[in-house]
Amino acid sequence: MKTHVEINSANLLANLEWFADRTKKPLIFVVKGNAYGHGLKEVVSIASTFPRLAYFAVDSAFEALQARVHAGEKPVLVVGWIPDEDLPAILAAGIELIAPSVPYLKKVSALARKHRLQAKVHLKVETGTSRLGIEAGKVPAALAGLNPETVQVKGIYSHFANIEDTTDHSYAKCQLDLFNQLVAGINPGRFLKHFSCSASALLFPETYFDLVRVGISAYGFWPSKPTQVSFQEQNQGGPARLRPVLSWYSRVAQVKELPKNSPVGYGLSYRTLKKTRLAVIPVGYYEGYDRRLSNNGWIIVGGKRAPLRGRVCMNMLMADISHIPGVKPGDRVVLIGCRGDERITADELAEACQTIHYELIARINPLIPRLVVP
Repeated sequence: MKTHVEINSANLLANLEWFADRTKKPLIFVVKGNAYGHGLKEVVSIASTFPRLAYFAVDSAFEALQARVHAGEKPVLVVGWIPDEDLPAILAAGIELIAPSVPYLKKVSALARKHRLQAKVHLKVETGTSRLGIEAGKVPAALAGLNPETVQVKGIYSHFANIEDTTDHSYAKCQLDLFNQLVAGINPGRFLKHFSCSASALLFPETYFDLVRVGISAYGFWPSKPTQVSFQEQNQGGPARLRPVLSWYSRVAQVKELPKNSPVGYGLSYRTLKKTRLAVIPVGYYEGYDRRLSNNGWIIVGGKRAPLRGRVCMNMLMADISHIPGVKPGDRVVLIGCRGDERITADELAEACQTIHYELIARINPLIPRLVVP
């Protein structure tokens, strides 16, 4: 293989265990976006063995049906929008889905009645994110008009808009207050309530309710630096033991000797400042290695960091290995992960790209093999 991703199963299960211990609640493990780029099939297969996991949460009908194959007895919840043509397959498979509006809820009810099925839904409540969601004031009327034979409301939930990007959590508390007011008026014991994410699971026990949703941090990442700062200030439950799950590797395809002032790559965006040894790595933006890392990223080879030179190509990138003796074709290259004392994290690559680690890992090409390691 010219490139592959390794998924550390022990670290994944340890992260889930830490959140279950911390929250004392069953978990909804968010595996949307190809399990945040880690590999849906592989991650669901590993996590399906975790007894304190209540649900897998995915984004689409495609992900739901794929997850259903590997989830064992664990239920699957689609937290994204499902178009009309995909609804019959979801209902027939017994997969749970969200109702983000009253018209959508009525449509699901009519479809379930037509096919003589019972839809299992979670009401998505709009509390201030301005995405999918039913306005809080419309929820009681929506519930009153349902036929329980065609629609079973399993849960009610919402999502925070500004809990990761700041250490000021006043807006999140306003959202939580609105949610609490709503559920208090609709016999809250009827439904499973959930309103957490990784950040709130780390910071705010009052968001745990009946189920706790965890996403990015189950894969070993802090949601953001402000979340990490807030957690360290609170230091609730001791230090967070978040263990990285994903490593990304490639190999050296070729080693080139270049004289001073040699151009490297498209656009001649880099010229060597001295005699240079260059390693060509068969990974590029098609594989999901961000083009913004052109002349701005690093790899690890031979146990040392090597800076990228020239633009990241569709299927190749180049790195300066002049300071690393003995590098040869076929040698392992670390794109994300560690070798010896050196480590490259998705966080630092994201910072170099002026984006977030969510984006970098979610965009690793799903066709790249994911290998599960102990």
